[in-house]
Amino acid sequence: MSRGSLKNVSRLIELANKEVPINESFLADYKRSVEIDANKYDGIPSQTFKPSGMNCKRGCYYQIMGVKPDTETASFNMVGICDSGTDIHVRTQTAIMGMKENGIDCEWIDVEQYIKEHDLDYLIVREKKGTETKLYDTRYGTYISFMCDGIIKYKGKYYIIEIKTESSNKWYSRTDVDKKHYHQAISYANSFNIDDVLFIYRERDLLNTKCYLFHVTREMKNDLVAFIEDVQGYVDRKITPPKEDLPTINCKYCGYLNHCKGDK
Repeated sequence: MSRGSLKNVSRLIELANKEVPINESFLADYKRSVEIDANKYDGIPSQTFKPSGMNCKRGCYYQIMGVKPDTETASFNMVGICDSGTDIHVRTQTAIMGMKENGIDCEWIDVEQYIKEHDLDYLIVREKKGTETKLYDTRYGTYISFMCDGIIKYKGKYYIIEIKTESSNKWYSRTDVDKKHYHQAISYANSFNIDDVLFIYRERDLLNTKCYLFHVTREMKNDLVAFIEDVQGYVDRKITPPKEDLPTINCKYCGYLNHCKGDK
């Protein structure tokens, strides 16, 4: 391209920029900055089991083996949804903490103290961050790493608290605990020896709330341990688990779709 042509292109760009109203220019730059920050991290997740991902043996295997997830750019809206979910979590936890002061028989339990008092020495506290506690369950070769939303003692009985945020459409049609959250609840119950999990589902728009009790049985725990041991066997042999016949929802947001498609 000639110098004259370059000058013409530069002039057109300058004119275009001048014609953009300042509010629109600011909004575009703001969104771009948020996305740049969100996409700075491009690493590999910790090579551990994640309770929220225990619906697929392949997904667990890829993560434990250190396979880099498919490249995905975080959008401005997705960053906002995650930030909103975090804020709703903290506000919900803070409100639960205040129930005792309001004369309600509900006590917020310090997770680290609970572990010590109940001799759960296989649980390691990695970090206490605000209202949540990051933990390792060290019993199964490859550690299970998870973040606990909270434990309460309500009317004399212990419960694990798990908070979920979702869109209005999902929330209004919700009638029970989502099946894709079962393994997460079972894993938590197995780690803490608390068999009841209270799921709090909060709708993002108007913050409407539903709550469901999920009771974990010994059979459920045994099935989960068998799942973990099966995956660990594939990890030890460095063999990718066979594809499973899973509901599409389990694959929709998986970070290993390309790897899975490439494996037999």
